[in-house]
Amino acid sequence: MKNKLAIAFAFIAASSFSMGEIVINDSLSFQGYVDSSYLRGDSNNRGIPDSRIEETQIDKVEISWLFDFEAVTAQVDLEYDGASSGITAQQAFVNYALSGGSVVTVGRYVSMLGFEAKKPTGLFQSSTAYSIPSLKTGFNPDFNTIYGGLDGVKYTIASDTTFFGISVNQANDTLFVSNVDIVEVAASLDLGGGFSVFVGGSFAEGEQLSFDHYNAYVTYETGAWLFAAELNSTQLDGDDIHTGLLMANYEYSDIASVTARFSAVDWEDSAEYTKYTLAHNYDFSDSLLLVTEVSQVDSVLGTSLTEYAVKLLFSF
Repeated sequence: MKNKLAIAFAFIAASSFSMGEIVINDSLSFQGYVDSSYLRGDSNNRGIPDSRIEETQIDKVEISWLFDFEAVTAQVDLEYDGASSGITAQQAFVNYALSGGSVVTVGRYVSMLGFEAKKPTGLFQSSTAYSIPSLKTGFNPDFNTIYGGLDGVKYTIASDTTFFGISVNQANDTLFVSNVDIVEVAASLDLGGGFSVFVGGSFAEGEQLSFDHYNAYVTYETGAWLFAAELNSTQLDGDDIHTGLLMANYEYSDIASVTARFSAVDWEDSAEYTKYTLAHNYDFSDSLLLVTEVSQVDSVLGTSLTEYAVKLLFSF
């Protein structure tokens, strides 16, 4: 079973969720995953069946190469995207450990923001909270991940109960048609008693696009339960965008758990919808996970969409 997020700043390791490294020597190891899925989406327009999308595919294949030279470590994530049939370096960075828990990171890395993991090996469901996979529109209201990876420099400092990070970088996603400079700031605190809180923001400025984005979430873990609540607020060229989620995960055995999630998107003049998700995770082994999910998406325009997904995740 996937490890739960014991404290909010678990995103420190979000770029490399433990999947059991295969060690080559003292300085080099690798890990990765193969993510395949079946997806079906049935849409309705004001109660009238509209269309159906059905597909089976390899979503992603990733191999992470991990280098360890004591104070200096590095990671290179090579990812195959089934949708585009392309291979990219999702991450490629070098860490230099300073004293007192401080780390300087240089290269390409994922955002520090957002409760949900950036990789399927860290998710509790098949889909992410603000996405509608079967629509295939490329529409992405999640400003915690919208720009993909970041190319720049990051400074982080962490203790057993606190985390702070600041990053100065540019987006490498082709969504941004011109160079966009981005500053990220993030902090979290373990409050004790199973509670943790995270706050952060990203501030982007470019020739054709700029935005201010704020992210906050709180987690509570007690026994076999994990609860999470997240809010996002973005100001994008005059538009106000608000998103949020509530999630509960119950691990009812060592190999199985069930997750319920509610999420919502309110994008001024563009989209407004709610999403209800129920998912089940079952570990056949330490390396093979089966995820089944059903999601109901309702739009204020009267359209609705029901998505069914079955994901098989092999990790190594």
